[in-house]
Amino acid sequence: MSASLKDLLRGNAEERTQRSVCIGGERLNVTLIRSRRRRRKLSLQLDAEGGLVVRAPFAARREEIDGLIFRNSDWIVQRRQELQEQPRHIGFRFIDGEAHLFLGRSYVLRTGADVMPNSQKVAIVDSEMLVQTRSPDAISRLLQKWYCQQAQQHFQQRLAIFSVQLPWVNTVPALRLRRMRSRWGSCSSSGRLCLNTHLIKASERCIDYVIVHELCHLQEFNHSPRFYALMDAAMPEWRECKAELEACGGVIIRE
Repeated sequence: MSASLKDLLRGNAEERTQRSVCIGGERLNVTLIRSRRRRRKLSLQLDAEGGLVVRAPFAARREEIDGLIFRNSDWIVQRRQELQEQPRHIGFRFIDGEAHLFLGRSYVLRTGADVMPNSQKVAIVDSEMLVQTRSPDAISRLLQKWYCQQAQQHFQQRLAIFSVQLPWVNTVPALRLRRMRSRWGSCSSSGRLCLNTHLIKASERCIDYVIVHELCHLQEFNHSPRFYALMDAAMPEWRECKAELEACGGVIIRE
């Protein structure tokens, strides 16, 4: 019995295989992820190392997958070049003086047992992000928890506002948060939204763009012309917001 058939019988949601292809005179690693979920279309993305990730339904044929890759070879070459030109961001050290983002603004980290007189553990004061401890590990944990709390509150508020404004949304969808490295959000076939907690570091309009994008999927569960017509009607400036988010994405997901 093949490994893929075993996975299906066990109920595994995904099957991953790897190979390489030659595009633009270069050999690229390709990770193919076949999904049992209700994925209807093939999709392409590049990982942080410039490798190609292809997501597909289990039923997709090899010819379809190869066709998608080679039809988009110019985009792949251009995107790899852009990734190579982007500065690499090392992880945080969680020490005083570091710059940390919140809602599109940069704040200087200041830590210590006496930075705040009250019982708060994390707070924004003027241009500083204050954390009531000095241990880097403790700072990391406190900030991660704080970002998640802020994301839950802010995303829920913005989701409620747009749910009222958009005529095809009958009720505020259920919201789930996850820390993700390759997606800003998703919408399930049951209408549940998932947003990346790192998104709370982006500007207000970038957050709104992602929320509107996922709400449009409640009406059009695809990226068809009808979907983009909805986006144009709901948020005419969405392309500028998307470009802004793509430009700062590497900094936002920095750990």
